[in-house]
Amino acid sequence: MRVAVAVFLVCLMAGVAFPQQAKGNAPDAIFYNAKVVTVDPSFSIQQAFAVKGDRFIAVGTNATIKNLRNPATHMVDLHGHTVVPGFADNHNHQYDAALILLRGVNLAGVRSLTEMLNRVRQAVANAKPGETILGSGGWSEARLVEQRGPTRYELDQLSTDHSIVLMRTRASLYLNTAALNALGISRETESFEGNRIPKDANGEPTGVISGVASAMKIAVKLAPETDDQKRQLILTEQKEQNALGLTSIREVSLSPETMRIYYQLWLEKKLTMRVSMGLDVGPNDAQNMGQILSAWGVGPGFGNDWLRLDCVGEFAIDLVPYLRESPANSAGGKSGSTTISADLFRNAVVTMNRYGWRPAIHISGDKALDVVLDGYSAADREHSIRERRWVVEHIPLVHPDQMDRMSQLGVVVSAQFQTYGGYDGMVRTLGEERAEGTVPMREMLDHHLVVSAGSDWPGATNNPIVPFYFYVTRKTFDGKLVGAKERISREEALRVATINEAYTTYEEKVKGSIEAGKLADFVILSQDILTVPEEQILATHPLATFVGGQEVFASSNGGF
Repeated sequence: MRVAVAVFLVCLMAGVAFPQQAKGNAPDAIFYNAKVVTVDPSFSIQQAFAVKGDRFIAVGTNATIKNLRNPATHMVDLHGHTVVPGFADNHNHQYDAALILLRGVNLAGVRSLTEMLNRVRQAVANAKPGETILGSGGWSEARLVEQRGPTRYELDQLSTDHSIVLMRTRASLYLNTAALNALGISRETESFEGNRIPKDANGEPTGVISGVASAMKIAVKLAPETDDQKRQLILTEQKEQNALGLTSIREVSLSPETMRIYYQLWLEKKLTMRVSMGLDVGPNDAQNMGQILSAWGVGPGFGNDWLRLDCVGEFAIDLVPYLRESPANSAGGKSGSTTISADLFRNAVVTMNRYGWRPAIHISGDKALDVVLDGYSAADREHSIRERRWVVEHIPLVHPDQMDRMSQLGVVVSAQFQTYGGYDGMVRTLGEERAEGTVPMREMLDHHLVVSAGSDWPGATNNPIVPFYFYVTRKTFDGKLVGAKERISREEALRVATINEAYTTYEEKVKGSIEAGKLADFVILSQDILTVPEEQILATHPLATFVGGQEVFASSNGGF
């Protein structure tokens, strides 16, 4: 008896799960000679781990873990490389990104309108009669020599017979007259899918369309894809995300039709990315929330380790008023446009609560956050949401009193580094004081909020090392320091990118850290992001990515 107890204590001190050592339960693979950053509750650093099936079965020293092998165990020497849990992206539009970036004329990286229009002109010359000419995203007006996108009439010069649709982001595209006609948009049209149609001085539509609902509806209507093509787009895009070290994403706004595409891929066992799906419901659906949700017999958390339901996603986009008060030294900030009243919003989220769903609300301004939290409080009074992990998305502007309210309600924060225009762009939009406090990660963590990290891709880069770098250094892509007091430690930044996102999707007990019994999702990194000099963090990249113990990406020169 004393011998058995002694053996148990030795195993426990070595960080090895005792039951995993039974005979016949030898691991399929052992990874050793590494710096294993477990992100467990004590943030322990180990040397090795063992995998059986899709799970970690033991984590500990090289000697202890190697002792678990049998002749069939695959031994992998990691040569001192750092291993971290698989990165998770809390706000990722993978399917929309595929529609925008992987189709049509490749416009990614164009530097001038001349270059852009020449590429489109060539596509017109090769097009079949009546074929829509689609241009990809991956470009920006700010990076064009002319500092603007093409006009409707410049596109008309390329073709009046073919609809021309040039994507830029999920919420922005450019159309020629033929495309406007195909959509039934004329000078009499005031809005499309709830978004205002911009007009020129003569009252004619400019051809520039803004708003996610409008832009994505147009992209799908004028350039449709078959289900097989949609499947292939997702398969291609998830591989590209695996290459960045991503193993899990929240797809926060999906139609039931797109959910079915993911479901088919799940049935075929072709997913290499764990997906938590949000049901796309917009402000125009607020009055019908009961009708929409009553048709679902399940709700958030339903599914398995690969595919599950998450939320009512990005509901009430751009709630107004946008700001509590306009910054004095900015261009006035955003005023937004009324999409839903506070009363209608409150009734909608109360209805979500009744049906067991949680919202994940797109929030750009601090005043909008007040309105959202008022709605959440109303739902909580009817039926407690405190253990339901309701979500707020983005909240770049948030104050201590709001953090206190979120903490009391058990609200979790889905934050993204969204300083797209660099420091100067932030100051122009928000004013210097607000820019300094944008995404106040330090304060939110100090208020004991569960905060996760992500990208809002394709609106920003989906490389998880970029927000890690920003939260640690508070430097924008143009190298300027913004809000130094909001820096967090590298350990905290790694938690935000892994275990905190797992908590957000109700999965902290099955993933998000390298611990015995959890899913074997991990990334072998090119350098140690916990110790490398700050200026070298952004050079870090995955050498290999594993999901469920299976390698889904290997760098050509990585050695794994």
